Amino acid sequence: MSGATAEQDGATGSLRNAAIFSTGGILVQGVSKLVFTIGIGRAFGSETLGETSALVSLSIFAALFWPTPAGNTVSRLLAVALHRGDSDAAVLRLLGRTFWLSCLVLGVVAVPVGMALGAELVPSLFGAWLVVGYAGYAYARSAQLGRHKATRVALWDALSSFATLAALLGVIVAGVPAIALLPMALGYSIFTVALWPRARQGGAELATAGVLAFAGWNVIAGLASNGLLQIMMLAAQVYNPGHEAGLFATAFSLATPASMLGQAASQVIIPAFAHRTRSDAPLRSAAAMKLLFGFSGLALVAFGALALIGPWIVPLLYGPDFVDAVPLLQYMLIGVFVFTVALIPSALLLANGHSRAVAISSSVGFVVGLVVILALGPSIGMYAGIWGFSVGSGIGLAALLVLGLRRSAVEPSLEGLDTLP
Repeated sequence: MSGATAEQDGATGSLRNAAIFSTGGILVQGVSKLVFTIGIGRAFGSETLGETSALVSLSIFAALFWPTPAGNTVSRLLAVALHRGDSDAAVLRLLGRTFWLSCLVLGVVAVPVGMALGAELVPSLFGAWLVVGYAGYAYARSAQLGRHKATRVALWDALSSFATLAALLGVIVAGVPAIALLPMALGYSIFTVALWPRARQGGAELATAGVLAFAGWNVIAGLASNGLLQIMMLAAQVYNPGHEAGLFATAFSLATPASMLGQAASQVIIPAFAHRTRSDAPLRSAAAMKLLFGFSGLALVAFGALALIGPWIVPLLYGPDFVDAVPLLQYMLIGVFVFTVALIPSALLLANGHSRAVAISSSVGFVVGLVVILALGPSIGMYAGIWGFSVGSGIGLAALLVLGLRRSAVEPSLEGLDTLP
């Protein structure tokens, strides 16, 4: 076996192992979040469930305004620094400062926004804590995966999920719905503290030129590609507050954990492909096509199976009062499937440094989807969220595929990190 072949096989094995551990950790978090939702729904009813789910979506949506894109950026740069043997201290200082500044702003803004969504002051304050906690989770998780610490990430996914469920039991026993978000905020905070990235000293300092611009384009890309998923839940709370929003939250809680497969895979893809030779058409490579088609087939099986067992699993988990959530779930799964598949070409493009291209292409789908939600919301209510999300995700996927297969221009951002010796 040649040295090049052995190196390629080793890289493939490393990517496979990282994907397994990352996906396992995400699935543990997904199950924990599902149990959390079921517990809140059964203990406190559909109205509390709808309000709580809206605040959870608000936290994820808020993180898209800097913390999550900063995490994607630091993941790519830490992978490059590790591969080169460079120090990543300057990069971590720069992105760490901007991360905490964004958390301060987002946490403060989350309180009045939560109250505007119908929550009282105390749930909104816990919602602000959740905004910061989830932001830290997203940033720290991406950073550790950039250093290929997937096993450690999976371990703390499990430990923090256990803490979440233990705290959930306490909240249910106490019978205080106002602090329903405490368990999830606590779990994410534990993960953040345990896995916050520390600087790694090495040879030359990895350059920070262009880092903030790259992360800035990631903000637009993140909002465009992931924002509609959270807006869909927020729209349900706006257009159909109360019991119907609770039914929507039930469907949302079952549909979105499956999308975590794509999120887990994308977090592995970005650092794994970051130090490969840059390509103007990253989806044309055999490895990328194999990854895209293999993942799409796996996602199709998972989402199809969930749609089939929906009429049985909804009343089993939530009780007979939630059976009307079944058609919502089945319609929702179509859009979530398309959204999940789109995360793969998006990650491949980001790994190749095409953050601006991802931002622009995804923005088209986001704008169209948002227009659909706003236009149809007053007449069809929460179903407008499903329609807008599905249409926007479809347009976004098509645009990403075209970019990944036909792109001819090279972006200047992070030019020095595009290829490695």
